[in-house]
Amino acid sequence: MPFDNFSNPYQETENVPERYRSAPGLSKLFKTDGSYVRPAEDPVTIWAIALLHEEYGVPLEAMELELSADFSEGTHQSGRRYMGRADVVIYDDRYIGAGGGLDTAFIMVEAMEPNKRHGGTEPEGWVEHLNRLNAYMSASPSARYAILTSGTVTEIYKRDLEYPRALEPIGDLPRYESAREAAQHSDYTVVLAPNEPDGIQTGLKPLTRDKFREVLGDTRSGCHAILRDNEGLQPQEAVDAMVKFLFAKWYDEQATIDLVRATGEMRSYVFSVAPETDPDRLMVQVRDTFEKAKQWEKDLLHGKFGEDLAVRLAFSDADVLQFKPHTTVEIVRRLQPWSLRKSSADVKGGVFEDFLGKTFRDDLGQYFTPTPVINLMVGILQPTVHDFVGDPACGSARMLTHVLDYVRKQQCAEATAEDFGSAEGIDPDMPTEAFNAFANNQLFGAEISRNVMHVARVNCLMNGAQYADLKVMDALQPLGTITGGMTEGLPERPGFYPGGLTMILTNPPFGSKVTENRVLTDLAARGGVTRKKGKVVKSIPQEIAFVNRCLEFLAPGGKLAIVLPDGVLANSSTQDVRDWILRWSKLRAVLSLPQATFSPYGAGVKASIVVLEKRASVLPGSDQLEIGLEVQEGGLEEYPVYMARIDDIGYDASGRLSVPEEEVHEPPQVKETILDFTQKMAGVFNA
Repeated sequence: MPFDNFSNPYQETENVPERYRSAPGLSKLFKTDGSYVRPAEDPVTIWAIALLHEEYGVPLEAMELELSADFSEGTHQSGRRYMGRADVVIYDDRYIGAGGGLDTAFIMVEAMEPNKRHGGTEPEGWVEHLNRLNAYMSASPSARYAILTSGTVTEIYKRDLEYPRALEPIGDLPRYESAREAAQHSDYTVVLAPNEPDGIQTGLKPLTRDKFREVLGDTRSGCHAILRDNEGLQPQEAVDAMVKFLFAKWYDEQATIDLVRATGEMRSYVFSVAPETDPDRLMVQVRDTFEKAKQWEKDLLHGKFGEDLAVRLAFSDADVLQFKPHTTVEIVRRLQPWSLRKSSADVKGGVFEDFLGKTFRDDLGQYFTPTPVINLMVGILQPTVHDFVGDPACGSARMLTHVLDYVRKQQCAEATAEDFGSAEGIDPDMPTEAFNAFANNQLFGAEISRNVMHVARVNCLMNGAQYADLKVMDALQPLGTITGGMTEGLPERPGFYPGGLTMILTNPPFGSKVTENRVLTDLAARGGVTRKKGKVVKSIPQEIAFVNRCLEFLAPGGKLAIVLPDGVLANSSTQDVRDWILRWSKLRAVLSLPQATFSPYGAGVKASIVVLEKRASVLPGSDQLEIGLEVQEGGLEEYPVYMARIDDIGYDASGRLSVPEEEVHEPPQVKETILDFTQKMAGVFNA
C-alpha cells in the first residue's frame, strides 16, 4: 500500500508542491512566514494528504483540517469536557460546501510525530492518538474509514457499524472515486439536453406496475426479501425501510437534476452502482441523501406551516437510513434504472396498494383502497381546482394523490383547448397557475397511525403533492381538540374545521365500535348521530362516527364519497342512522361494489360507495325520511338519486385479474358507471 513508502519528503516546506501550499483548506498547516505550525507532525500530515490526493484520488477541496469536535463527556482527563480537533477530515465530494462537520465526514486522518513508536503509551503517543481518532469517529454518524499514521507506521481502519462501533484494521483504503469520475462511467446520469421537453436527460425509465412490484416485492430478487434476509427485518420493519429508500431515491432524482441545472455539469445519481463503487461509501451517500431529504421536507413545510411540523413530517430526526453496505448496494442496484418522478400515479399508488397492503393489514389492521374503487369515487365527484379536498382516514393518501392527478389532467386539457389544441409550452406536471394553487393549498389528510403516515407522506411527495397538509391525527377526537377551538372553516380556514372542506373522499375503518364517552358526547353536542331519543348512546360503529365527522367538516353544498358496509344502508337497526344522514345531507348516489372488492386485501365485508351532498341547514324533525324526497315549505319535492351496481371490479376474490392488464385501474364497468352518472346527473350534482 502507498502508505508503506514513507521517506518524509516534505520535511522542509519549500519541498511542498504549490498546489498543496496554496489550497485554501490546507492553509492551517503553515504560518504566515511559510513554515510549519508544528514542525514535527505537519510534514507527516502533508505527506498523508499528498498520498490521498495522488494515489487514492481524493480531491483537495473535499479535505478539511483541524475540524473541532466538542465532547460533552470527555474521553480524556478523567471525564471532563474535552474539546478536540481532528487533523484531517475528508467529505464526500458530492456534498462539498454543504456543511455538516463531523455529521458528513467520510474518512478521518490522525497524524503524529515520526519518532512515536507503534503501540506506545507515552504522552502524545500512539495509544493516545488512537483514542482521539476513535472518539472523533464515534462522534460522526457517517465516518467510515480512519487512518492513524506516524509516517513510519500507518494503520488503516474501517468502523464497525454494530455496537460498540469498534475500529477494525484493514489492509488498504479503497480508491476514492470523485463525483466527476463516477459520472463518466455511470449508466445513470443527468445531463443538460436542450432538445428534451424539460431541458434534461436522466437516463432513467418510468416504471410499470409489474416491474415496480417485481423490484420491491418479497420474491428472492426483490428489495423486501433482501431486507428480510440480509438484515433480519420483520415485515413491518422491512416496509418502513423500503419507504425510507423510496423517499431518498425520489429526492436523489430531483436533487441531482437541480444540481445539473445549477452547474451545467453532468452528474451521476447517488442511487447508482458500478464495478468501481465502494459499498461503504455508497452506504454513507444513501444515508446522507436520506438526511438531506428530511431536511428538505422540513424546510419546505416550515415555510408553509411554521413550527407546527411534528405531526406533519414523513420522518423524525431520530429516523435514519443505514443498513449494511452489501444490503445498500443490492437495494440501490434494483432501484437505480427507474424513475420515481416520471412513473404515473396509478403505478406508484398501485404498488403501495399491492406491496404495502398485506403488511399493513397483517400488522396494523390497515386496509388499502383498491385503485378501481378510488378511480370510481374520483370520477363520480369530479373535483376541480376550486375544491378543498380532504380524507380524514387517509391511510397511504392515495385518495388525495388520485384527486391531484385527476385535476392535473383536467387542467392540462383545458390549457390545451385554450391554446387551440396545442400542448406546446404546457408543463404536464404544473399546467396552470390555478392547478399550482390547488396542489399547494387545497389537499388535506389525517391518519391516526404514525407508521402509515410515513407511507402517506412519501406517496404525496412522489406524486407532486409535497404541500398536502397531512397530519398524524385521530379525526374522531372531540372537535375542539382538532380545531384548537375554531368553529368556522372556509374561506378563512380550509381543512379540518367545521365547514372547512368542499369535498371528502374516504374509506374509513370498519368493524370496530367507538365507545369513548367524550367522543360520543362531543358528537351529540352538535346534534350528531350519537344522540338518540334525547340521550347519548354508549357506542357507535366507527364508520358511522366518520360519516358524522365528515359532514361536520364539509361546507354547505360540499360533497362526500365514502365507502360503507351495506349493513348501514339496509339493516333495520340502522334506520335512525339513515334518517339522521338524510336530515344532514341529500343522498346523491349509491354504488354497490361486488363482494370480491376487498377480499384480496383481507376484508370480506360487502360494501358500497355512498355519495352525499351536505344541506345548507339540517332538516328538523325525527320522522322517517324517504330517499329522494326533499322537505320544502310547500310539502315534499323529489330530487334524483343515482343507483348502480358494479359486478366486475377488475379482479376476483383471490386477486386474479378479470380484465385486461391495461384496464386494471379503470375496468369497463367502472368507466361506464362514471360516464352514465355524469350524463344522468349533469346539471344536478355539479351545479
